[in-house]
Amino acid sequence: MFSSVVADPRADGSEFHQDGEEALTPRQAAAAIFSSRLSELIAESVVSTDDGSTRSLTLYSLAQHLELAYPDVPVSQSGLYRLIHGDAIPRLDLIIALARVFDVPPEYFVTEEKKS
Repeated sequence: MFSSVVADPRADGSEFHQDGEEALTPRQAAAAIFSSRLSELIAESVVSTDDGSTRSLTLYSLAQHLELAYPDVPVSQSGLYRLIHGDAIPRLDLIIALARVFDVPPEYFVTEEKKS
């Protein structure tokens, strides 16, 4: 379903919905969707330690795993932090690497959940 948007010649490129709420720019919307989806996956994930126990997945351990599994995909803990907080937009190669790590389709990171 489409929502009506009224153009507003603002310098930041943002627009307003007819109800007066400010809409996100395409870049902001993409960052918000990706951030939300990656945050959900990280929150649900646990890793095994050397002693057999489990712990929550951290950005540091995710960055290390990505560096080992996909050495041609540059990633850092701080880069992941920026993605989680919606301050950056991921590259396609990183989306594909993350999709493989979390066993989800790449589309998972760029589509919103349908609201019922």
